[in-house]
Amino acid sequence: MTNTWTMTKVLIRQRIQTVINTVIVTIVATIITAILMYFGGSARFSIELFYYAFQPYLIIGGLYLFIRLAIRQEHTWVDNYYRSVPITNLKLYMANLFSTICNFVIYCLVQSLIFAILEVTTHGIHWPETSIWMDVAEVVTILGLTCLFIWTFVSLVHLLSVTIMAFLPETQIRLAQWAIYLVVIITASYLFNQLWQLFLMPFSRYNIAAIFGVFLVIFALISSLNVYLLDKWVETK
Repeated sequence: MTNTWTMTKVLIRQRIQTVINTVIVTIVATIITAILMYFGGSARFSIELFYYAFQPYLIIGGLYLFIRLAIRQEHTWVDNYYRSVPITNLKLYMANLFSTICNFVIYCLVQSLIFAILEVTTHGIHWPETSIWMDVAEVVTILGLTCLFIWTFVSLVHLLSVTIMAFLPETQIRLAQWAIYLVVIITASYLFNQLWQLFLMPFSRYNIAAIFGVFLVIFALISSLNVYLLDKWVETK
């Protein structure tokens, strides 16, 4: 029986190239943008130019990778190769989700290192106050929990869709898809509105322990349902 860590390492290795490609594209895009800005006469050629050119691509690359990893994750659930591996659906679920997290964290660490080098080269070393570090830690925690929630929620929608459409005749599949999309849009809009309200709150009013506790309950419920659908209803393609 394959264990969770072995499966996780396999999935990380298979997706790491996507991370590398994304990092390379952001660096190349930064260089091209800086050169165009220089020849356009809007800035002088310096490290500071690369520093400011890099920032939007850091975010764009993260969003792109977030979506790409979600797609790769969802393909795993219905892929005959992975579902035929001698591993329980619970272990496969945890390995798939954890590998997605690891790859995204690798991207964030690499890009943070590049950004830190550009920051130090441009503005020198300035150690922020302790309160700033606490605020950053809280924001990173909430963003991390949000990403994990979205990945699990996307899996729930995908697995429910596969399960429902397996029982429908072909003539009703398209109607069912639109109904699912409508429910997802309404639910996602409500959830993201709540998240946005959370981000607008002053950091001093955050109760990280309460947020973390609520998230764990929701994550456990969604993950339990996902594993149940994998185990009982979702078939491979």
